[in-house]
Amino acid sequence: MIGHHEHMISDIAVGDAGRRGLGVFALWAFHEGEFIFRRRHGRVAPSADLWMLSDDERRHLCELDFDTSVVLLPPGCYLNHSCDPNAMRSGVRVFAWRDIYRGDEITVDYQLNAFDDSDVSNCDCCSLSCPGIVTWSFFALDGRRQQIYLPYAPDFIKREYRLRRRSEEPHAR
Repeated sequence: MIGHHEHMISDIAVGDAGRRGLGVFALWAFHEGEFIFRRRHGRVAPSADLWMLSDDERRHLCELDFDTSVVLLPPGCYLNHSCDPNAMRSGVRVFAWRDIYRGDEITVDYQLNAFDDSDVSNCDCCSLSCPGIVTWSFFALDGRRQQIYLPYAPDFIKREYRLRRRSEEPHAR
């Protein structure tokens, strides 16, 4: 549940996240469920036009649906992935998934709104639950994690999830 008190972007800072480049860090503690900040969107691009974006823009993409992505603006574009995130996105809102302490890097799971089962890469999040290699798709998550994340997933992922669940149901005889 997102808290009632909404913080400003001044409650976070972008800083060095080691080999992961820049990251977003808490300037004070956030309690589980507490709103942290609102991500800002820049340029919207159809999937067919992603090749026209700069390398930097392509590094900061977020899928809006199966055919459209948006370039995230600072500071939200610097949220790094974790297989065990301490924050969650719901639309443009970022809130604490569990308690976050002052100085902690704020991380999210990129798989929440991703859908490309062929996009696999090494993961350097270093969380205890990290498999080391991640398939960047909501549907590559295990069933339990999908259930936990589903309320926060974008509508296009929720629709696809329902379609896939229906197709898996045994047909009545």
